[in-house]
Amino acid sequence: MKTKLKQFALSAFALCVLAIGLTSANLKPADGDYDYLKQRLEITKAFTIEVFNAMPEADYSFKPNDEQRTFGAQAYHIAYSIDYYRRAFQNRGQAEWSPGDENIKSKAELIKWAGEQFDAMHKLILASEQNDAVTALVISYLDHNAHHRGQMVSYLRMKGIKPPSYR
Repeated sequence: MKTKLKQFALSAFALCVLAIGLTSANLKPADGDYDYLKQRLEITKAFTIEVFNAMPEADYSFKPNDEQRTFGAQAYHIAYSIDYYRRAFQNRGQAEWSPGDENIKSKAELIKWAGEQFDAMHKLILASEQNDAVTALVISYLDHNAHHRGQMVSYLRMKGIKPPSYR
């Protein structure tokens, strides 16, 4: 009985410590900005660019079936959508969606363009005053990127290429 009580007490204590740690980690900063996201934004950019780099340029035209985008078109879509999110953010939700030909850019062009789009978007986020609308945009932006990056990871695996490790 004492052993079970001890185990219960230790488990309860561990859960409390975990809850306090998670709660503390998610507290909003007192100054109301998004500096606490800087590391996450940098990791998102670096990881996405690593995924772009993992596929050989000769395989940027690969797509699993006729209904899906090519690997290059996925990369284009990510970069273009970052630009779209930034324009929409700057214009109170108003931005034209007109991506054009998603298979027009080379691997090098896509990597350069994506890096520029990430940098511009992250600069805008980090300079923003924190509020619910901006937070919703940031979540949507990161979620959209992760969705398409995940598709690209699947393409890499289909080609027998080990994708970069998630972080």
